[in-house]
Amino acid sequence: MLVSKNLVKVVSIAVASMSLIGVGASVSQAASFTAPKLGVAETMPTDPAIKKGDKIFVTVKDTKNQKVNVLDAQGHKTSQKVSMGSTYTAKDVKKAAGKKIVKINKSQWLNIKDVVKD
Repeated sequence: MLVSKNLVKVVSIAVASMSLIGVGASVSQAASFTAPKLGVAETMPTDPAIKKGDKIFVTVKDTKNQKVNVLDAQGHKTSQKVSMGSTYTAKDVKKAAGKKIVKINKSQWLNIKDVVKD
């Protein structure tokens, strides 16, 4: 009985030490692994500067509401809306009420975040 307990103890210690050696080897192998060099990604400007005379295109982030609020010259919302997909020529660009806005006609302005350069 005493011999079988010692044998079980020796076998379990041997198995445990072998598993630790195996784990240590895989960790050291992973530490020495170098990742392949990847090329530098080309970045596209997310908000190219829109200037007077540029063609602009109205975009919407919310897919349920397909309309964008029209602003006045001071940057305040009006009751008017413009639908997504409309194209305009930028008549003027300015900052008002902390927002950059684009003039689309005589009295209508859009937030620069709602349009992209066409």
